[in-house]
Amino acid sequence: MKKYEAQQILEKHHLVAQKKYGQNFLIDDNILKKIVESANITKDDYVIEIGPGLGSLTDYLSLEAKHVICYEIDKKMVEVLNQKAYPNVTILQQDFLKASLEDDIKTFANNQKVKIVANLPYYITTPILLKILKEPSLIDLILVMVQKEVAARLSGAPFTKDYNALSVLIQYFTIPQILFDVLPQAFLPSPSVNSSVLAMRFRQTKAVEALDIDYFYAFNRNIFAKRRKTLLNNIQCAYPFSKEVILGILDKLSISKTVRAEELTVDEIVILANEFYLLTKNH
Repeated sequence: MKKYEAQQILEKHHLVAQKKYGQNFLIDDNILKKIVESANITKDDYVIEIGPGLGSLTDYLSLEAKHVICYEIDKKMVEVLNQKAYPNVTILQQDFLKASLEDDIKTFANNQKVKIVANLPYYITTPILLKILKEPSLIDLILVMVQKEVAARLSGAPFTKDYNALSVLIQYFTIPQILFDVLPQAFLPSPSVNSSVLAMRFRQTKAVEALDIDYFYAFNRNIFAKRRKTLLNNIQCAYPFSKEVILGILDKLSISKTVRAEELTVDEIVILANEFYLLTKNH
């Protein structure tokens, strides 16, 4: 889809990009092709797209996939998409965050694993990813366009400013890889930031499993709550354990009392969360 084509569609339907929905329409055909090629979509694949907008990416996905399931919250964009009459696309006028992925995959994807390929609305990138992470058995690949700084955080390594609680969650479940960057000119309207396309494949096995996933989520968030504080201080702020008990666990795991959360690997954080989960459970 070229810029003038997108403008014509918007003018024809008396539409403008809605900031409240984070609408920046991808209009660079080279980038669109590159995204679809990077996802290695075959005629056997079911694909989920979140926020298709004018359908520029949908056009390419529908040519390669067996079936595409689109979640679009904007009623006016749904009307535009329906006029295209795709033979293998289901368009759901729905907030993705409120959808039941399990039910929809059962209904529209024959209960097969899906690939998620999307240009995500940047203002709700994190909630969308957190929702997807809760469905690892249903999803084969996540390949999404996000803000460049967010992509850096999602794939961030320990001892860097980009490494945070979200980095740990993403890397606990998946192996993230930044594929390429995208300039603002590839969008209509052009955003004020650069973007990156990120691929995340779910891990088939994990070196360490969280004993309780909800506890791990909360513990991981708590230890990164105040980045300038040590791990010890963050744990003390979040949990009713004495300093002696916390130091005892850190010593057991050979973790320094002066270490900060961003200095720990994902596996070390999972092991630490498991120790405190067992401690909580036994009290």
